[in-house]
Amino acid sequence: MSKKNRISTYIKTAIEEMELAEQMSEPIIEADDFGKNLNGMTIFRACSMSIQCITENITKVRNNTKSGFFKKYNSIPWNEVFGMRNFIAHEYANVDEEAIFTTLKEDLPQLKKVSKQILDDLQNGLLDDFIEE
Repeated sequence: MSKKNRISTYIKTAIEEMELAEQMSEPIIEADDFGKNLNGMTIFRACSMSIQCITENITKVRNNTKSGFFKKYNSIPWNEVFGMRNFIAHEYANVDEEAIFTTLKEDLPQLKKVSKQILDDLQNGLLDDFIEE
């Protein structure tokens, strides 16, 4: 598999996971809903893992491209995306409902939109200069 195809796969996986997280979190109206019952707690844990998966795949894109790959897509705070992966992975007990709620309801829709644009640009060769084969 070429590096470009591998990067495409990372992005596609992240997008699929964003869509799954959106579906899973649909019944959550406010952050407190995560703690109201077992279903809410299960959704919280599942969505936290989805966010970790998303951010892990985005981090793999960064690690497999040259510096500046994300520069054109400056509507996303990329360092926060990379940091979220580390925070969930290493500080899981400190992840609070409000942070996950905000990520799901406010941040992921924009990240999904931009990720789809990156995938399109990648497939159209607009990011080839940032990939070493």
